Amino acid sequence: MGSSPIRRATRRRSALLHAIGIAASFVLIAPIAKAAATAKLAHLAELSLEDLMDIEVVSASKKPQGRTETASAITVITADDIRRGGFTHLAEALRTVPGLEIGQVDANRWSISVRGNNSLFANKLLVLIDGRTVYTPVFGGTYWDIQDHPLEDIDRIEVIRGPGAAIWGVNAVNGVINILTKSAKQTRGTLASAYVGDREAGWTTRFGGAIGDEAEPMTAYRVHARAHQTKDYDVDRDGDGHDEWRHGRLGFRIDSSPSEADALRLSGDVYAQQNDQAALNPFAFPLTFREIHYEQTGGNLVGSWDRALGEDSSLQVKGYYSLDRRQFLLESESHTADLELQHDSVPFEHLSLSWGGGYRYTETRFSGRPVGISIAFDPDDEALHLATAFAQLQYDLFADRLSLIAGTKLSYDGWSGFQYQPTGRFVVKPAEGHAVWAAVSRAVRTPTQAERDISLVLPGALPVELTGDRGTRAEELTAFELGYRFYALERVNVDLTAFWNEYESLSNFVARIPPVPPPLRVEFSNSSRLSTRGVEVEVNVVATSWWRLRMAYSYLQMDEFEKASSLSFGKTSQQNPHHQFNVGSSFELPLDLEFDVSVYYVDGLPAVVPSLASPNDNVEQYVRLDLRLAYAPADGLEFALVGQNLNDDRHYESSDFTGGQSTQIPRSFYAKAVFAF
Repeated sequence: MGSSPIRRATRRRSALLHAIGIAASFVLIAPIAKAAATAKLAHLAELSLEDLMDIEVVSASKKPQGRTETASAITVITADDIRRGGFTHLAEALRTVPGLEIGQVDANRWSISVRGNNSLFANKLLVLIDGRTVYTPVFGGTYWDIQDHPLEDIDRIEVIRGPGAAIWGVNAVNGVINILTKSAKQTRGTLASAYVGDREAGWTTRFGGAIGDEAEPMTAYRVHARAHQTKDYDVDRDGDGHDEWRHGRLGFRIDSSPSEADALRLSGDVYAQQNDQAALNPFAFPLTFREIHYEQTGGNLVGSWDRALGEDSSLQVKGYYSLDRRQFLLESESHTADLELQHDSVPFEHLSLSWGGGYRYTETRFSGRPVGISIAFDPDDEALHLATAFAQLQYDLFADRLSLIAGTKLSYDGWSGFQYQPTGRFVVKPAEGHAVWAAVSRAVRTPTQAERDISLVLPGALPVELTGDRGTRAEELTAFELGYRFYALERVNVDLTAFWNEYESLSNFVARIPPVPPPLRVEFSNSSRLSTRGVEVEVNVVATSWWRLRMAYSYLQMDEFEKASSLSFGKTSQQNPHHQFNVGSSFELPLDLEFDVSVYYVDGLPAVVPSLASPNDNVEQYVRLDLRLAYAPADGLEFALVGQNLNDDRHYESSDFTGGQSTQIPRSFYAKAVFAF
């Protein structure tokens, strides 16, 4: 059951004081490092923050542009950020981004969203890997466990906080996460890394080579393999979480430049994994959880062709195919094929134009019948056809001090019909090193297959029947954003963003009042309206040649409104922290040592659906402390010791309201070795 208000307030004050104390301890390292610093410790100074602000990103407009030129709230996580963060999984690397809500549900599941609406199936965030969408149309959102790619192959992660629908289309409502892997030309040679700890172990191997001129290879390639295993987490100090995770992946990438004007890429991978999950046993009293074992397999193939048509004109054609098989309760098999074209040009001086279109086909088949629960999809084989077109204009005025941007995405699919998603934006630079931007956008989230077709009956003293509704409509968002960037100093930059979002026709679980006789019938309905407001702050500081500091803070307020004639379950506003804060400090020490400290504070969450069976009705606010100490005696050789959640034995981060069991995230340690030659 939930804690008392006094206890929650006490824990909140304790957590805040803990975070402040840990952050203040960073300063204690400074005199030690400074006293022993040598001329060799200039690595961090070479990471110019001005260069970081001007790093080219592609997620804001689907073409390369400097970060300071974008009229979007965008954060870039670099390969070095990932390495020094001490992360072992892709989902973990997103914790440093302001405005991003990340809750680890158990050993193999995460709930991740931007600016609210977070849950295990956060369906308003679009995630892409090298331009391939990994959003599932069955339940919405992303299965983060099957996106466990080798971290050593990631070049950067671009996170757009706010609508990206005018460029990326439906479901890019609250934001876009675009994960970009390194070119094969960057990964020639051999790499081997392995880590082992008290909770998990894993390894990655990679080999890359080139065909042609070694200086400028015409064709480069790489192959990689990754495997890991995570042990069970605990429900409490004496309980087994039944959530072990085993994952394996093989992949390749080929980059070719047959001419100065052409660039070809072909990549793909296959994966197989086994997961355990504790699911509710409805026949036991008191209620208990039973272990479910399930398997997932799949793969994908991605190809693209970029051609420069002139000095200011280019064409890109990209396509992919993916297959995912999942054995959990029902067996499912999903196929997706996508083809997209984009043309960029400068038809007139100061005016740039991007336009394109695409077609996507997705089909999911369900089979089998689970034991002890009634679940089905009717029909059990349904296809989704999606046709899209987009155009975006940018007009630069006054020596590029003012940029006006307007664009829209048009789409049609058989589930939600015709949709339009326009945006209007501007960027103004009143002085060197200062930029102000603003945007107004419309975005939509299309219905999922579950919202349309599912039939689920949970037996018990009061049986509950959940049914889909083919009349479910698309959710709509109108978003207003205002941002300011300061990058006038080489050692300090600041990024501030304020936003106000208005959602209409939100889908929710609804039981009509008065309820009908058992079973209680619950259905999806577009009965909710939501208003959110928030502020996000990101600060980067290179304090000295051997000390770098980053900080992020976000505030979120959500107000949800429902029709008086309905009874709703699982309000979205309940699963999002009001306050989040993280600070990271990286030190270059003598004797080829690196020391990294990361502190995360996350506000508490109330229960989704209070249950006597679940000990985590309330997710208390928590502070997470991660430390990393690394030794790099030579280029391509690194040894590291990492501790995670060091200040807490275990804590809950997210509530699973889908019938499963959340487990506690434990304190953990691991050692890692990397060899690259």
